[in-house]
Amino acid sequence: MNAHILDIGCGMGREAFCLYDLGFKVRAVEISKPIISEAKRLALESKREIEFTLINGLDLPFENDSFDVVLIWSQTFGLLYEEQSKIHMLQECNRILKKGGIISFSGHNKEFIERNHSEYVEERKKFFAYAETDCYWEIFTVAELTKLAEKAGFELLECKSDSVHNDNKDPILHCECRK
Repeated sequence: MNAHILDIGCGMGREAFCLYDLGFKVRAVEISKPIISEAKRLALESKREIEFTLINGLDLPFENDSFDVVLIWSQTFGLLYEEQSKIHMLQECNRILKKGGIISFSGHNKEFIERNHSEYVEERKKFFAYAETDCYWEIFTVAELTKLAEKAGFELLECKSDSVHNDNKDPILHCECRK
């Protein structure tokens, strides 16, 4: 369990704390100053040695070959609105991963969202989950996520739809790739 994991878009640290408790060395980054401050407070309060850092995630300030695993979970990947931004982030992850390292990233399932929440979808790719805001998540198909991973130079291990911790069937797509 000596794997060094980078959690991009860590939010309040849910995954970072769980992985740390399992014995992994975790570094977590987030773009929101209030959120990262709260995650740091929780880590200090719970005596967990996790380095939480405020960065944008697109240009990762880490050396080449620094991490064994990179995670981009929850809504993070869908908040990158241009294809080139997504490819750039994945290329940065490829750069900082050690040879044979694994990246796991997720996005909202376009088919599920269109079938169950079409009233919140615009331009067949924008999912507006919050009323009266400009914030949306891009939604994806397995083929779209696979193409992005391949453009970034990853070997695709698996990309599929799956359920999460509720009764919904297949709302999330997740991909695992190897450098």
